[in-house]
Amino acid sequence: MACEIQGTMKPLILVACFLPLIIIYIVMKLAVWVSVVNSETDYVRKEPLRKRGPYVENPYADVDEEEEEFTDRTDYR
Repeated sequence: MACEIQGTMKPLILVACFLPLIIIYIVMKLAVWVSVVNSETDYVRKEPLRKRGPYVENPYADVDEEEEEFTDRTDYR
């Protein structure tokens, strides 16, 4: 009789031993998640107020066009 009770109690003891670790893991995950959500909320709240610019007039323009040694008709072959 005592042997049967010990056999059925082993899984319960194992679960009881690891339960505090599982609870701590879940609490830590929730704490990190709440922290990230709060920081993202602050970022989104400040984003419309952020200063923008100065913008470049033509971002795809050739900046050193005058300084180039080759012309448009150069054959690169």
